[in-house]
Amino acid sequence: MKKIHIRNIAFIFFMIFIITLIPSCKEDDGSGYIFKMNIENNPQNLDPQMANDAESIMIITNMMEGLMKKDSNGAIVPAAAESFTMSEDELTYTFYLKQNQSWDSFADFSAEVTADDFVFAFQRMFDAETKSPHSKDYMCIKNAGAVLNGTKSQSELGVKAVDKYTVQFILEYPYYDFLNLLTKTAAMPCNREFFEFTKGRYGMAADASASNGAFYLKEWNYDPYWDNNYIIMRRNKSYSNNNYVYPYGLNFFITDDKSDDSTAFAGGDIQCYVSEKYDKKVFDGNNYDEYHTKIAGLIFNLDSEYLKKREIREALAKSINREAYAVSLQEGLVPAFGIIPDGVTVQGRSYRDLSPDRALSVYDVQAFNIWDRALKSNGFYSVDNIKITVPDSFADKELLYNITGQWQEELLFYCGVEIVSQTEYDSKIKNMDYDIALIELEADENSVFDYLNYFCESDLFKNYSNAKLISDINRIKTSRSLTDGVEKIKNAESDIISDYVFIPLCYESEYFVYSSDSSDFVYYPFSSSVWFGEAKYFD
Repeated sequence: MKKIHIRNIAFIFFMIFIITLIPSCKEDDGSGYIFKMNIENNPQNLDPQMANDAESIMIITNMMEGLMKKDSNGAIVPAAAESFTMSEDELTYTFYLKQNQSWDSFADFSAEVTADDFVFAFQRMFDAETKSPHSKDYMCIKNAGAVLNGTKSQSELGVKAVDKYTVQFILEYPYYDFLNLLTKTAAMPCNREFFEFTKGRYGMAADASASNGAFYLKEWNYDPYWDNNYIIMRRNKSYSNNNYVYPYGLNFFITDDKSDDSTAFAGGDIQCYVSEKYDKKVFDGNNYDEYHTKIAGLIFNLDSEYLKKREIREALAKSINREAYAVSLQEGLVPAFGIIPDGVTVQGRSYRDLSPDRALSVYDVQAFNIWDRALKSNGFYSVDNIKITVPDSFADKELLYNITGQWQEELLFYCGVEIVSQTEYDSKIKNMDYDIALIELEADENSVFDYLNYFCESDLFKNYSNAKLISDINRIKTSRSLTDGVEKIKNAESDIISDYVFIPLCYESEYFVYSSDSSDFVYYPFSSSVWFGEAKYFD
């Protein structure tokens, strides 16, 4: 029998010990996990040129990829495109696609991704029969309006396939934020052959949905009378060959009770969720990112005998000292001096970093003089029987008592606070049955226009008109540079605030919460979408 030296035995045990310390490949790079998340509603339509609801956008974000995308820092970077060029006059953008990209589908459809797929997607967007809700956002493309109204053919749209891997956009006018438009789901490609194969069912089922992104749609089960509704996505191998996808798959559970999210998260049933409230018990020991996406402020009934007077509204606005209530605001609220929250980005940079808001809403220790002059010039002895209407869902009702306290101290004006149910609040707002009301403005898209357009298009401001504001908003879309665009946005924001039809009070947060053993999600506030392609989970 061959003898084994004691030192060899020691070496063997030593090697076994070392091997046990070396993590598996999955544990080392965090790959191979199936991430789980709740979504509130069944997606309405996974057709990128049509989808407009948060759940559809979430699925499409993980299923498809456009020419450009936003990375984890919010920067706009190439995605399906390898590179691009812009002409000197900023009217022509040419994108060079990555080669060896493929479509994948549960229906066993396979094809190469080419420039024609992007051309067809935009032709569909501007097809009058498609009635895409997104066409209005892309009117900077040459002949877009004419194609949409039928006076020009689709072949005249300013989107061309130069060759198999080169797509070109020609613009009607230079637009500084054009690349941002190409990051949105509406700008994602559509394969004509697969679209026609679905025979009108495109994006309505797993076998009628094709993927050129990180994951493909494997199962989509939904029955409104059933409580086990879910969407299953799995790694798109053809995409992962070029852009490594870490998770093996994604499971989305369709539940209409958002309050279940924190419970499911705490129990380990899901790995991430979005919360509108700071929850110390859940957040402690886990990871979360905070974004300011909502603005709360006061609006006025412009039919009011008193409040239709601009000088009275001005005195009310200028007597609010935000520094005085900043220290008492609830977690997740910060004083707001402007309309557009700092979560809104322009070319991947926070708009508020580019255009600070402190000078937009100014506290004036002489506000009483403005108030006194306003009363005397309008023949008022006092302003009586005025209340602020507040929904009981608003997080920090003490803020309103702080505001009315300041008015009482600064102006000798006594104003009540009326807290009502959400149903009663909605009725009062709709029927303009209020004097002053607390409102919260939020956007579905990361866009300054979504906030500014409230003051031109929303019923909240149906008695307010400002021709200069409309002109300013239209001029933003023709800005040739970031500096020029930011200056025009600032002018529009200032127009609104200087009319004192809206007094900004505070920006509100939303939180993307994820488990302490996971990382590298890319979260898109406003649409509340999460891109999981690089997400990692470590046991």
